[in-house]
Amino acid sequence: MRQKLNKILVIAAAIFIAALPGYCAQAVSIKQTAIKFLMAMGGVALSSVIIFAGLTLYNKLFKRPSYFKNEDSLSTPDNIDDAVVFFIKKNKLK
Repeated sequence: MRQKLNKILVIAAAIFIAALPGYCAQAVSIKQTAIKFLMAMGGVALSSVIIFAGLTLYNKLFKRPSYFKNEDSLSTPDNIDDAVVFFIKKNKLK
């Protein structure tokens, strides 16, 4: 029910904004549009680099490397019993 209400509100807002006089009828040059687009894409690229750098630093400073802790982690269990035991060991269930 709530999703339907949200969809109706979004559609109503879009129709209202599009119907405002002069809001969508402004003539904008291709150059201005391209500059705005490039600025937005630059912001996306900058955000991606910042997030990548932050996560890399977090992993290096606060996480211990877990390379090859469990040698059988890539092996496939042969039967259902081995799969259940593997699942219990991996999830540390008791």
